[in-house]
Amino acid sequence: MKRYSKKGLERRKEERKGYGEFFEKHVGIIKNTSACCAECGARLKGHVSEIAHILPKGYFKSVATNDENVVYMCGMYSTSQCHTNFDNFPIDKFQEMLVFSQISHIFAELEEKITEKINYKVYDKYIKE
Repeated sequence: MKRYSKKGLERRKEERKGYGEFFEKHVGIIKNTSACCAECGARLKGHVSEIAHILPKGYFKSVATNDENVVYMCGMYSTSQCHTNFDNFPIDKFQEMLVFSQISHIFAELEEKITEKINYKVYDKYIKE
């Protein structure tokens, strides 16, 4: 487990402010709407691991708790592991996912809301040529 200095811990708490309510809200949506995985269509259970951030919350803090920056995908209790694939696939495999066109469209909408610098690797991932 990573240990933080007192100052570092306070900074981390501030950075993650609002995450609890954000995840609680989306878990509730999954449970109340009988949501299905955006990639494979499997019924979701309503677990935090089924909430996939389109743009990584660790880098794009300006949209980390933006409701448009999530897609619901199979999480840790699924054999499909769509969320894990979404986060870890190389760009070519990522762009072959069924959910890619939806993700690409959402990225275009989120782009104007992002305050962090967007590098070419992010554009390469979300914009298929």
